Amino acid sequence: MNTEDTLSYWTACMKAADLTPKTIRERLIFIRQLARDVESLETVTRRDLIHWTAKQNWSNSTRVHRRSGLHTFFAWMQDEELRLDNPAYRLPRVATRKREPNPFSIDEINTLLHGGIYRKTRVMVALHYYLGLRVSEIAAVNGDDIDWTAKTLTTIGKGRKQATLPVPEAIWPYFLQMPKAGYWFPNRTPNRLFPEPGEGHIIGNSVSGLIGEAIKRAGLKHRPHDLRASLATEMHDAGVSDFVVQRSMRHSNMDTTTVYLKLRPEGIRHGFDSLPTVDMPERSGRKRQTESSPELERIAA
Repeated sequence: MNTEDTLSYWTACMKAADLTPKTIRERLIFIRQLARDVESLETVTRRDLIHWTAKQNWSNSTRVHRRSGLHTFFAWMQDEELRLDNPAYRLPRVATRKREPNPFSIDEINTLLHGGIYRKTRVMVALHYYLGLRVSEIAAVNGDDIDWTAKTLTTIGKGRKQATLPVPEAIWPYFLQMPKAGYWFPNRTPNRLFPEPGEGHIIGNSVSGLIGEAIKRAGLKHRPHDLRASLATEMHDAGVSDFVVQRSMRHSNMDTTTVYLKLRPEGIRHGFDSLPTVDMPERSGRKRQTESSPELERIAA
């Protein structure tokens, strides 16, 4: 079985497992890259994979994800008897490094919004910050997804999880300026999801690119995704319960939410200041104790 036959069969298996088109597409791109760089997927060795991954200019989080992806792919090949072994078994474990959250301040968001960006880009920023939508979710917003009476927006997130979010009053006027039917951000040019112009919506990378360019023009040191960190951080600072923050971010567990949540010095100081006060003596009092106790005086001597 040649490489294309192998990947075609793997694609069918992933579809049969009901993986999302995005997941399938990303896995194929990654394994095709590997197939171009090695002699054969059927003969590549653990040593080859170590040398190959070492040469890649990946971020820490991508490196962790790719290591797992290699194991998944070659475990599938082994299960399908396309290989006798799994060369990705026991690849060097990646030392994970947590990225410190970098939320926008409110002043920075205002600077971004007043930096001469167009209305649709301003709406993208608002959806990112006020509703915590991911760029792929922003790209797919459709007027038909909005309950114009209840003021809610329904979106499909990671893992095809559907969520209905209440729209904050602060951005509802912007919603009223957008189409009540059809995609808010239609594709003017072909993309990997919609090959014909105007038949669908833009992709998440386009949203990230538009917001990213606006951030650069405003002279801010942030990524677009940091707007989600702003949502988590500002809600936490406002005293919103951790459970509500987690649900607002649509995370399965709180550990993921803490990756976005930055504890500011003021909040830590407030925590310290809330500690019960203890009685701190001015002096040790040891001299007075030794004077009153011959035994302590002998030990001190």
